[in-house]
Amino acid sequence: MNEEIENEKERRREEIENDKEGRSEKVNTGGKLLKLSSRQKFTLMNGALSNIAVSVSYSVLLSFLRDVAMKKGVSLTGAGAILGCYEVALFCCSLTIGSQLSRVGARRCFYTGALVTGVSSLAFGFLDACPPGDTFLALAISIRVLESIGASMSFTSNFALATREFRDNTATAYGFLETFAGLGHVLGPLIGGGLYQLGGFRLPFFVSGPLTIITATVAFFTLPTEKEEQDIPRDYGQLIKIAKIPVIHLEQVAVWVGYVGWSALSPTLGGHLQNVDSSVQGNHIMIGLAFSLTGTFYTCSVLLFGFITDKYNQCKVIIILGLIVMAVALTLIGPWAPFTHLFPNGKGASWGVYLGQCLNGVGNACVNVAVLADCIKEAVNFVGTLIGATIVEHNPFSTLSAVLTGLCLGEAGLLVLYCAVVYAVLTRRRNRSEYSSIESDNASNSDTQNAEETLLLPPTPCPIIQSQYVQPEKYMPNDDVSSN
Repeated sequence: MNEEIENEKERRREEIENDKEGRSEKVNTGGKLLKLSSRQKFTLMNGALSNIAVSVSYSVLLSFLRDVAMKKGVSLTGAGAILGCYEVALFCCSLTIGSQLSRVGARRCFYTGALVTGVSSLAFGFLDACPPGDTFLALAISIRVLESIGASMSFTSNFALATREFRDNTATAYGFLETFAGLGHVLGPLIGGGLYQLGGFRLPFFVSGPLTIITATVAFFTLPTEKEEQDIPRDYGQLIKIAKIPVIHLEQVAVWVGYVGWSALSPTLGGHLQNVDSSVQGNHIMIGLAFSLTGTFYTCSVLLFGFITDKYNQCKVIIILGLIVMAVALTLIGPWAPFTHLFPNGKGASWGVYLGQCLNGVGNACVNVAVLADCIKEAVNFVGTLIGATIVEHNPFSTLSAVLTGLCLGEAGLLVLYCAVVYAVLTRRRNRSEYSSIESDNASNSDTQNAEETLLLPPTPCPIIQSQYVQPEKYMPNDDVSSN
């Protein structure tokens, strides 16, 4: 009798493992991306060029906007609003544009968005002739909002086109396009700082704007025409089930913390770097380098941690590790008040800023590779820029460092506590199941498996767009064992 029970247990374990392997085969199809049709090649080419150009247009002013705003009589909070309005407009417009994309057409929306972004970036270059004060602030925010509308059109349609052409390889295509978006964020501050130092305020925008317009023109002539699409079935009921999983919301908060930490430095880091190292005063190339380091290490680390996540499937551990790395990074950048006495000037050092920016990129990559939450990213970037500018305007930079470090460590502690509770519950259930009969044993295994997959379900990146990540009904956690 005992032998029959053991055989039955082994058989059910094999069925569950085979079921999991079958599910993973549905996602891991990146190898097919090597064989591309001409339509797919042109779609990826235009998507990559657009992501670089639009990202450069966004980040080209990061290294010098603070100084220009101060000369124009705008407060640090106002400079944060100029940066943050882009994010909140991008968040709002992406939702609207995504819902109307089938009517407008993804191809038309793509090159129109790139054109609007380029023209807006070019127009921003003329703001140096604008009167100072509220007039400059109002015009700067208006142009940035218009630029953001164009960027949201380009980004939304870009990923829609990738979804259409790579329905079996959407995740791999997204990763490819995101790499070029990251490259744009790396090049933007460096190009902007160098051109600003070389030719003043106008030159960075007179370069980035026309380049984006050229990208739109290339897309108009080379982007494949749209063919009639069949409706893609989407089971939104499964998305509601995923949204009810508690750990999903904890992971969304982890992304929120990461992007608040990243964006809060946008209006404040340049001034802090010049404050701790007098040799950087007026050197906008070195200031741009500080911003670019985060994007560089983020872009490189995403690929590495993507491989690690696929291989070991330890998403929660990677998220917690990323939050701890970000806490260390923000402490170095600040530095946090308890560590200021370690520096001769009591304020910090430029090497700490550069090293901290590198670690900040690695930490954000750790978190985002496990929790890709594009929908909330833009909203929290707006919050982050305002938080950073407001705190630094009325307090030392070390106060901002302490706040951001506390957010990272607090969220890491919540995730550790959650995983510990789940582990304790599952261990107790497994121990109880060992003393049951074969019928109750099967039920207990089913309950334990359901609890494990429900509480520790790996996050679903961009679920509304990536419909292949939404598992069909027979693969939902509640049916894993019962379907057998």
